[in-house]
Amino acid sequence: MAATAIAPTTTPPAAATGLPPGPRAPAFVQTLAWALAPTWVMDRCARALGEAFTLTFSPSGMKLVLISDPQDVKTLFTAAPGIAPSGTGNSPIRPVMGERSVLVLTGPEHLRQRKLLPPFHGERMREYEQTIVEATRADMAGWPLGEPMRLQERTRAITLEVILRAVFGVEAERMDSMRDAIAGLLAPMNSVRMVWLALRRMSLERPTGAIGSALDRLDETIYAELARRRVQEDLAERTDILSLLMQARDEDGEPMTDEELRDELVTLLLAGHETTATSVAWAIERLVRHPQQLARLVAEIDAGPEGGERYANAVVNETLRVRPVVPIVARMLTEDFDLAGRRLPAGTRVMPSIYLTNRNPRVYEAPGEFRPERFLEDGPDTFSWIPFGGGIRRCIGASFAQLEMKLMLRTMLSELEPSLPTGRMTSPRGELIRRRAITLVPGRGARVVWRER
Repeated sequence: MAATAIAPTTTPPAAATGLPPGPRAPAFVQTLAWALAPTWVMDRCARALGEAFTLTFSPSGMKLVLISDPQDVKTLFTAAPGIAPSGTGNSPIRPVMGERSVLVLTGPEHLRQRKLLPPFHGERMREYEQTIVEATRADMAGWPLGEPMRLQERTRAITLEVILRAVFGVEAERMDSMRDAIAGLLAPMNSVRMVWLALRRMSLERPTGAIGSALDRLDETIYAELARRRVQEDLAERTDILSLLMQARDEDGEPMTDEELRDELVTLLLAGHETTATSVAWAIERLVRHPQQLARLVAEIDAGPEGGERYANAVVNETLRVRPVVPIVARMLTEDFDLAGRRLPAGTRVMPSIYLTNRNPRVYEAPGEFRPERFLEDGPDTFSWIPFGGGIRRCIGASFAQLEMKLMLRTMLSELEPSLPTGRMTSPRGELIRRRAITLVPGRGARVVWRER
């Protein structure tokens, strides 16, 4: 890949004590800016303050230390789990995903839960290939050809259908109540107002209002399905994820409780479709503005199996690099820890910035440009390309997400040709990066015009 070697950062002879410097703006302003424009904040702070800086939120006074030096990221990700466990358990997603979600748990409980989850790689992924292609084609049949459309709305519907079928099997056909509950949950969660309130309150209580009602409906549907499955006689022969989870046993021979199953299912359903849907939308948004790269990908697709997947892999990797959907991951220090040339105190929330690490100018030439070619020679360096996080908490669905991206792109581009909509509102430079809850999405929904090839 066209990237320079990771140069070591210059550290002082003796590590400084305390947090890195942060912006001078009042905490209230930092909170508002982070809620509205997180990439603007990160870019501006990185230019002014370097690869490590501290943000302060109001009124709680909570501080976040963001890092983007790959060596610092490696140090944090490879630290003993007890020193730098995930900070997700102290975030607003905890009451939504649940106390027993693999995203929330730490230590031995996290490892136990992770082992109970079915693998999302290797042979098992091949079972889902046809599901992905069929769901994509079924949705494409209703696309308005020759007219501008917001692609992200359609990719979200496709990936939700895929994860429902992967999790529930043939029962997904009668999961309209589940679809409605998920839509009802995501709509209020994705508003800027909810992000603002979450930053200011940082409540770990179960949500009320619209989110709480939607969560109640989702829970009711899940627990009803669990009760129905427990009396089925063919559970042992089934291969859908829910059946596998219900059959799983830990090292002591114990199965998951209904509460554990609920939390893992909610995690899979929410995290397993929104991020991939956004990544596919970003890939098309980038490709229609880079016709040479689009033509090269289409040529590889048209060549069939003989064409291989080298360029498709490069497109996926570069999309995840330049437009990561999740901007940060969280770690909470349990003891004093040397990082970024400083001695950070216990209790510090350290956030490896996926967005800034993937764009580190010491690693990537022209880091803001979309250049899939940079991934053709070598794979991405482990700690300078972190769209799925890293260490023992690397996203368990990373391989599945990359497969889904490739199959969706191949299915779309083998049958249809995308182009930019006309009009003064269409920017050839690209759509602005906008916050949607904890994700970064195309500001106009990845607007594109499709025509038959």
